[in-house]
Amino acid sequence: MKPADDTVSSATPAAHDTEVSLLIGSGGSRAILAGAGAILACHLADLNKFKHIGGASGGSIPTALLAAGFHPIKLAHLAVKTNFSDLITRHASLLKVIVTYFLKDNFYLLVRPRKGLFSSYLLGKFIDEHCPAWPENFWTVAADGSSQFVFTKDGVFEYKLNGTRRQLAKVPPPVGLAVRATAAIPGVFDAVKYRGHYLFDGALSIDGRTPVGPLTRHMGAKHERLICVDIGEGTVERPVVMFFLWKVFWRIICGKHCPVEGKTPLNSDGTILVRPEIKEFDALEFTLDPDRKWAGLMAGFVATCYSLRDAGMLTGEKLEKALTIAKAYEEIKRTAIKPGERADRTEALLASHGLY
Repeated sequence: MKPADDTVSSATPAAHDTEVSLLIGSGGSRAILAGAGAILACHLADLNKFKHIGGASGGSIPTALLAAGFHPIKLAHLAVKTNFSDLITRHASLLKVIVTYFLKDNFYLLVRPRKGLFSSYLLGKFIDEHCPAWPENFWTVAADGSSQFVFTKDGVFEYKLNGTRRQLAKVPPPVGLAVRATAAIPGVFDAVKYRGHYLFDGALSIDGRTPVGPLTRHMGAKHERLICVDIGEGTVERPVVMFFLWKVFWRIICGKHCPVEGKTPLNSDGTILVRPEIKEFDALEFTLDPDRKWAGLMAGFVATCYSLRDAGMLTGEKLEKALTIAKAYEEIKRTAIKPGERADRTEALLASHGLY
């Protein structure tokens, strides 16, 4: 069992406090699955109503569905059963795919080509089918150059680096368009055109991959009432040393023109920080077998249970249930050998506790 975190929020919300907000950061398929797991953990802790709920890039998908009224268990079903590769359409050659792999984390962050490897049109259609109207408490962000665009029920707002703000629209676009915009990783997905702007990945905006800024700056949320799921930048495809060397190389190349990387949230800010560790697949892997999907979902579930415990938001019988599930899942990970075994046993585990 993970030891208790030494840093606990100084103003712990009550379990049914609807002033709590939920933020899920970027991370592609990792964010979708870990986000669904985090939401399931919140449900176990009786946190089913949030003042604000949203996020950037892949994290906008489970939050949009939850805000639209999806039950957390139904959302877990959808995350595991949906084939993410069916929601994107490739329109690039194999050579371009290979080139993009090397350039997406650096060069394409600078040049931001409007045409990527994939169209996200089908993703937008999928979201709009489940979210026909803008949910009352949902928000997300996108980027164009150094400007950040915040999408809410009250419209669309542009924030510049110098702190100025203007309202771009008084009515939000379809939810599917906003989700496509916040998930538009340069070079990977096509940019999304909106009112004369070509919008890209919300993780590239001024507040980084897990953007707390819009919640505090635009919506007035308090840090100590934020549950932040930060998926991180880890990759299973590239060694950490190689990833670091690439970063250093491109920092030398682009110098002062390198994109400004926003700060990641910290427990010391008073936020309730969740950091799932997912080693089984990369963020941009969209064809996943059930075992890896469950690995992503359970990483989010277990990490969120521990963070809520440390913040005093998961206690008593609910905590005992969470710890029992976490312990049993560790045993499943250790002993599951055959393909599909981890998925089947994990599904049965959650079902036995009324969570699937």
